[in-house]
Amino acid sequence: MSGPGPVGLLVNPTAGRGAGFAAGARVRAELRRLGHAVTDLSGPDLPAARRAARQVAGEAQALVVVGGDGLVHAAVQEVAGTGTALGIVPAGTGNDVARGLHLPLGDPVASVAALSDALRTGRRRAVDAVRVRSAEGQRWYASILASGLDALVNERANSWPWPRGPARYTLATLRELATARGVGLRLELDGRVVHRRVLLAAVANTRCYGGGLAVAPHADPADGLLDVVVVDELSALPALHLFTRLRGGRHLGSAAVHVHRARHVRLEAVEAPGGPGGPGGRAVRRARTPRPHADGEPVGRLPLTCEAVPGALHVLA
Repeated sequence: MSGPGPVGLLVNPTAGRGAGFAAGARVRAELRRLGHAVTDLSGPDLPAARRAARQVAGEAQALVVVGGDGLVHAAVQEVAGTGTALGIVPAGTGNDVARGLHLPLGDPVASVAALSDALRTGRRRAVDAVRVRSAEGQRWYASILASGLDALVNERANSWPWPRGPARYTLATLRELATARGVGLRLELDGRVVHRRVLLAAVANTRCYGGGLAVAPHADPADGLLDVVVVDELSALPALHLFTRLRGGRHLGSAAVHVHRARHVRLEAVEAPGGPGGPGGRAVRRARTPRPHADGEPVGRLPLTCEAVPGALHVLA
């Protein structure tokens, strides 16, 4: 689909402690001033917004999101695998999806100008989306799935109203590191099986999570593969040292960090080799394992599978 066409607009008015509301109003007014037919799909809550987005998915030229990663994640559920493109105006706490797709940050005017040009010319970029399947159903995500300490950090950061921005994730990480424990995981990577006791395992389509932490600095959202970054179980001080190296992607030099690449990834909670379950591992109670998060949002429980679907998501360039 190319050329002028209807545009759906989703705004999270509470994103960025209210910045989303002001940014949404500016984006709506500017897109209309530039001649685009905009339908505001924003609702009183996220389920209402998703229902409205579902009605236009596959029909509208684009769905433009003004908010953070949570609202982008909701939009991805509706547009992945359809002809409707995704436009993002970052206005949240982490904005890691936009960062991973190299979209403008912190400048709604620049974002709208780029979106308007892409809408007029039909220019869009096909990138991979990740399909997650678990006992709770199927979901999509665009950036990174966290399944260990990083999932606990996401959960804690999401529960705090303060501080604003990436500092929230930093403080949440420091809090979780104080009581961090490893998780036994069985990973299937395109059929190859790995058992490890891990601090975290990140299944990455893009580079960053946690407000710019480059856990998978070489991840490419258009190569049809996932970068699976596994960090071995560590005590608090070595884990803290490793965390300080994340933002610049310098953690990859650590012997405790392992990077795998695969299109299909299965994660299952087990006892690590040498534990009570022996080398083959054994299933453990779900309560012992953090709930995985993707794009900062919960996406089911282990065991689950992640599949990179090439070109499933069209992004306004």
